[in-house]
Amino acid sequence: MTDRIERLEAQVNALAQGWLRLAAILEVEGLVTPGRIDRALRPIQWPGQPIEAEATRTLAWLCDQLAEARDARRTSAGG
Repeated sequence: MTDRIERLEAQVNALAQGWLRLAAILEVEGLVTPGRIDRALRPIQWPGQPIEAEATRTLAWLCDQLAEARDARRTSAGG
């Protein structure tokens, strides 16, 4: 069971990293307005589902990570 959980954690982490990089590329290339992805994801809910609290926290974390990366790019670009 531990191996399955570790595999699942690795898969989820890989998906999160891939998603963050894809979202950043879309913003950098001007294909998506900065902040638009955040605004689309933050309101998502899973009413009555046992996963709602964790899923909501995870989406908020992803949006926060994307915003931090955006701020870092802005800072490194000098503005």
